[in-house]
Amino acid sequence: MTHTARRSRSEAPAGVRQESPGRHGQPDGRGRPPPGNARPPANAVGHLQSSGRRDRPAPVTGLGRFLDGKLTIPRPGLPVLGRPRLAALLDQGSRRRVTLVSAPAGSGKTVACAAWAASAGRRVIWLSLDEADRAEWFWSYVWTGLKRGQCAPGDVLRTLEDCAPQRFPPALVEVAQRFAEPVVLILDDLHSVSDPAVLEGLEVLIRHAPRSLRVILSTRRPPPLQLARLRVAGELADIDGSDLACTPDEARAYFRMLGITLDGPACEALLGRTEGWMAGLRLVAMRAEAAGAGRPGRPPVPTDLVGDEPIVTDYLWDEVLAGQPPETRSFLLRTSIVPELPGDLADALTGEPGSGRTLEQLSRDNNFVVTLGTGRAGYRYHPLLRSALAAGLRREMPQEIPGLRRRAADWYAGADRPVDTIACAVAAQDWQYAAHALAEFGIDVLMTAGPEELESLLGRFPAEQAADQVAVAMAWGAARLWSGDAQAAGTHLASADRALAQAAPELRRIAEPTLAALRILHTAEQDLADPGLLTRGWALAGRCGADVRAQAEHRALGTLWFALAIASLRGWEIAGARHALRQADDHLGSGRMAALRCRARAWRALADASYGDLTRAGREADSLSKLAIPATGEASSLAALAFAEVCLQRDDIAMAKHLLSEADPGQMGRLPGEPPAATIVALAQARVMLAGGDATAGRAVLSRLRGAWAPGRVPLSRAVTVTEAEAALAVGDVGRARALLLLADEGADLSCPEIALAWADVRLVEGDYGAALTAVQPYLAALAAGQDTSGGEPAGPTIRERIRAMLVAAVARRRQGAAAAACDFLERSLDLAEPEGAYRVFLDGGAAVRAALTVLVPPTSRHAGFAGRVLERFDAQGMRLPSAGGPPRVRLTDSERAVLCFLPSHMTNEEISQALYLSINTVKTHLRSAYRKLGVGSRREAIAQGRRLGLL
Repeated sequence: MTHTARRSRSEAPAGVRQESPGRHGQPDGRGRPPPGNARPPANAVGHLQSSGRRDRPAPVTGLGRFLDGKLTIPRPGLPVLGRPRLAALLDQGSRRRVTLVSAPAGSGKTVACAAWAASAGRRVIWLSLDEADRAEWFWSYVWTGLKRGQCAPGDVLRTLEDCAPQRFPPALVEVAQRFAEPVVLILDDLHSVSDPAVLEGLEVLIRHAPRSLRVILSTRRPPPLQLARLRVAGELADIDGSDLACTPDEARAYFRMLGITLDGPACEALLGRTEGWMAGLRLVAMRAEAAGAGRPGRPPVPTDLVGDEPIVTDYLWDEVLAGQPPETRSFLLRTSIVPELPGDLADALTGEPGSGRTLEQLSRDNNFVVTLGTGRAGYRYHPLLRSALAAGLRREMPQEIPGLRRRAADWYAGADRPVDTIACAVAAQDWQYAAHALAEFGIDVLMTAGPEELESLLGRFPAEQAADQVAVAMAWGAARLWSGDAQAAGTHLASADRALAQAAPELRRIAEPTLAALRILHTAEQDLADPGLLTRGWALAGRCGADVRAQAEHRALGTLWFALAIASLRGWEIAGARHALRQADDHLGSGRMAALRCRARAWRALADASYGDLTRAGREADSLSKLAIPATGEASSLAALAFAEVCLQRDDIAMAKHLLSEADPGQMGRLPGEPPAATIVALAQARVMLAGGDATAGRAVLSRLRGAWAPGRVPLSRAVTVTEAEAALAVGDVGRARALLLLADEGADLSCPEIALAWADVRLVEGDYGAALTAVQPYLAALAAGQDTSGGEPAGPTIRERIRAMLVAAVARRRQGAAAAACDFLERSLDLAEPEGAYRVFLDGGAAVRAALTVLVPPTSRHAGFAGRVLERFDAQGMRLPSAGGPPRVRLTDSERAVLCFLPSHMTNEEISQALYLSINTVKTHLRSAYRKLGVGSRREAIAQGRRLGLL
């Protein structure tokens, strides 16, 4: 796994390769001729022959000072772990014309290639390269390797003997066609070659070599060869640092081979620190062996390898930094201050443009600089390299560190990265800047990082800051609130209240709305009622909205509107929530608070669906997946619940069931103060069960919900109880409906729309039409006055409540004999419902509404088509009930089925033809065909048979 090493600027760790020490058999251990030798000695390959010719490499029979080790497969001096995974990669790669093994120093390139080359079953020519190699040397070594390997008959190989360096590559291409068996040429340390003639010759060789010659290039950086064409053509295999990195199993096996125990957590920590870098693992093994760690009765293996240790610093300096120009080393030091490096952040840190190109080149050269990955622009340094650079920065440029952190904080603030902004300011101990950032970003810190990370940053502030700075106290209160510690949150928010009075006007404009929002969420989370707090919040939101000056003010105001919306939703005040969420969306968008805005949009979709604005709700739910900044999974899951509500109100029961069956409240997340998603999902599921005909299961779910709710959650508990009362009324259990309505609100307070409308339905069933009209009169008056939800604290009935009120009035006035007034109410209800496709509100009205639609909507009405579709759905409700006889044995056409569905409405054939836009003769033809298929002779028999077969 590792091999012997040489010494460089300082003592390098044994077993970590730097320039393949001592493998060429030379006293200096560097595998190259002494400095100053521009060409081989007189008795070496490629010498100038006595004839004076300088254009051909000449073979040598005696080795003499010939560097024999360059043609010898290296043999590591330390135990090496066999890695079949890498051997398989090389096996696969050697089937292509060229294999490029490109990875940073110490990745194990040479060891992997040597182990593969030494295994039986292939003919390999190995050549270790260094910076002294020139073209005549290089091709002479290749020729000698081919001769030793007896790759071709002697007379064939002798044709290469007199070739000049520039003629050798094409001649080798011709000779390779006569190789007895495939030959693999492995060129190790290709990055050290500087002679352009060598690279030009290799270009010819790899482009034209036949299948009998394969080339493996082992290098620290991609060579300046035209490899892209081969890669596109499928003739190039790439093996990079990620392939060479040790897997957890390989790391454990390596330490086990050394007699060192490495448990699971230690292995995970080690790989996280080294990222599988082979030299890093060897360094840790050396430390463990020196300390006797990882052995029975001894301490565990130390995995806290850091870049400022001499053993690491020396290696990284020699192999990575020493070869870089001074300006590049300065660039690396300054930019090591941050964990990730987009190009423009590096520009901000260095004060120079073009950093992106520098990082790209360093990454291409495998200098432990890696890209951030798909979809993320920028780079990062290997953890050990960054640690070493940070140590160097502290040692060489300590005076620059605060300024660099401030530059980074400014860049992060402009990029809307609150946690990074505050972290840089805290690291620089610029408490004023950090506090200002806390105020400007508000709860966006929590939305992007969570309370733990925020509290870890707040814990580094001096103690007096928490009490004296309103922003710091607010941040502590928000963090505790998000952590579920309402008592501690209240204490910190009280401190923020006291500090607010002393805040500068500019800071107060930001802090006051944010603090009010946190107060509202804190109260809602505890199920406490504080009407005064909400009243002040609505007034503050209206006052601040008149003069918004900066992005930070939009963030603060958007947070306040969101809190007001959440409080309204918790009180099941749909109109107020809808208005506040619309305002929150606008301000959060202007403040670029993407995460909170996504959540606000999801709640807005649900509020719009509950309000009855189904078109807008569906559009908003769909938009969450199309935002410029993608919605979080939690917001998308919450929006799916809104779409289920849309489907329910449009009577698409199958789709509503599907959406709710996949709704997992645990994936919807929850912010402090929000209504419990699990209860909202369960309530929707119960309503879908009732709409689908499964009344028993629906009532059971509602009963469990009502019994399990805390007394403090009155509004939502009331909504559950009223739904249960409506379910009882639908099956004719008026007594139970009465009892549940009295339970929902003591004294039957008709100011609550849900209770008032439910009582009106009870009065209709009981025949007390005057009382029913009295119950809905306030909502009819609001509709007549054109009451809406714009401006101030919203109020007024929802679209669904208005339709229900008008349907009650239509049924009551019809029963009182006022057909014209009843028809007017019915037409107005259809006018509100048709644009939204709201069928369910009519179906929930039962037989009385069906009869009114059948009798009162004339064919000439502009809503006749919609009314006909509502009646079709009335008739189709029976089809949702399971049929004991299995699937129907009678197959009707769509037209026959449509006509059949109108029969239970007792409409005449002429009325059916007008509703379906068919001639009366066509309707009669469809009826005769349906009767024949059903085996009946009358309308009454057709209805009965259709219900038995599940067709009605």
